[in-house]
Amino acid sequence: MHSISLFKEILDHMNWADAKIWECILAIPAANSDERLKKVLHHYHITQYAFYHIWRDLPLEFPEISEFKNLRDMAVWASRYPALLKAYIAEITEQDLASVIRIPWSKRLEKITGKKVEESDLAQTLLQVALHSSHHRGQVSSRIRELKNEPPIVDFIAWIWLGKPSASWPVTEEKI
Repeated sequence: MHSISLFKEILDHMNWADAKIWECILAIPAANSDERLKKVLHHYHITQYAFYHIWRDLPLEFPEISEFKNLRDMAVWASRYPALLKAYIAEITEQDLASVIRIPWSKRLEKITGKKVEESDLAQTLLQVALHSSHHRGQVSSRIRELKNEPPIVDFIAWIWLGKPSASWPVTEEKI
């Protein structure tokens, strides 16, 4: 059986780590013109929103990367996700975690592998969001180093050792 409290902890870390990454990125002048960095950030935040929309049975409609005039605007958009996720997690039950979640793009894997995909449940997709985000934060951290900067330490264990701090997003709509 899965535990909602464990998912809350994993997703709280994800939110904190995302905020730390954005704090670093927004302090790097060259980041705003780095197309590779923009694409990775856009992709991983689109994925976060996409799963939320699937869980809520909402249309999968998201802003194109070209709709953001700069990284600050993208950060503001990304910073809205944690509140949505927190409200969603507060509503679900332990039993909900076993609910089958149908992911529209799973059919792409069937075409690539020629093998029927297995069903996934809510717990697995919650974990997917955190793991996918972590993977792409690693890519962003590598790019930050390529831009001659030092990425923040965002390891899960570091977050625990620091006392599980709350996320502090560098931008919000109120800060603009």
